[in-house]
Amino acid sequence: MAKAMICVLDKKGNEVKDKRIEVLFNPSDYATAVNVSWVEKEGSPPEFKGSNFDKFSVTLLFDTYESRADVREDHTESGKLIKGTKSLVELTFPSEAGANSKNPPMCLFTWGKFNFKGYVEKVDQKFTMFLSDGIPVRATVTLTMRPAVTAQEMLKLKGAEACRKVRVVKEGERLDFIASEELKNPLLWRAIAEANDIADPFNFPGPQDIGRILIIPD
Repeated sequence: MAKAMICVLDKKGNEVKDKRIEVLFNPSDYATAVNVSWVEKEGSPPEFKGSNFDKFSVTLLFDTYESRADVREDHTESGKLIKGTKSLVELTFPSEAGANSKNPPMCLFTWGKFNFKGYVEKVDQKFTMFLSDGIPVRATVTLTMRPAVTAQEMLKLKGAEACRKVRVVKEGERLDFIASEELKNPLLWRAIAEANDIADPFNFPGPQDIGRILIIPD
């Protein structure tokens, strides 16, 4: 079975070396949530105001009881680097490349065919097993991410335009495939490309496009 992992991406959407976090145990579940705003006027039906993009959360288990290593720290087992819980906490800090502007690192959670690209918003740690000297060797960590969207994508999903259909891009989904599924006509791929300002539709999707939210034109 494929292992879930979290990758740090650079500005071009490429994975940053030595920043990958491969989980010890695959999660039993994950969750997404979306908030919708409505304006209610007396005597009138609620009016759609806009929506916020889905948030993603997942709980991961860290267990180093057998090796007796501190579950918070990176360590080596059988020649393999095992990431500790602090590696997830560090995803909330500004990246080195964005130190001047204090930008958080772009992250990609991937598990099989599921991908979610965004920023780590919250890390909740719960330590549940300890050695006799108090060193934690088991923890559950709940990771909450918010999606990475451009200002233009945000504007398109506010107000009246938010009533339009959207789709999250998955690996291997070409524009003609998306057009076939969403618009029932693969020849309408160009309309999707234009609606989302995709400069190079023939090489879509690239690594930076995985997890992107596309507007599906009417």
